[in-house]
Amino acid sequence: METKWNEKSAADKIMLILRVVISVAVLVGAALQLTGVWDKALNVAIPLLSILILIQSIQEQREQKKASAIIGYVCFAAMVVMIIGAML
Repeated sequence: METKWNEKSAADKIMLILRVVISVAVLVGAALQLTGVWDKALNVAIPLLSILILIQSIQEQREQKKASAIIGYVCFAAMVVMIIGAML
């Protein structure tokens, strides 16, 4: 279900912009890691990816109320595992 930009709430607009910015940052970090320019890029990209998953789960909850609890718990667990894995 698509809505127009003018019909979205301010919180939805902010989350959408954050998703785009964080997605670009994760892609740049992955490219830097793959090319060998910055060897520690994944230490930044993985926590950003977990934040991206959290934002996506919040948006999913707002759009689909029925399945949101399961999806939210799975995304939150994935976020925690990714952050712990990045710290090790």
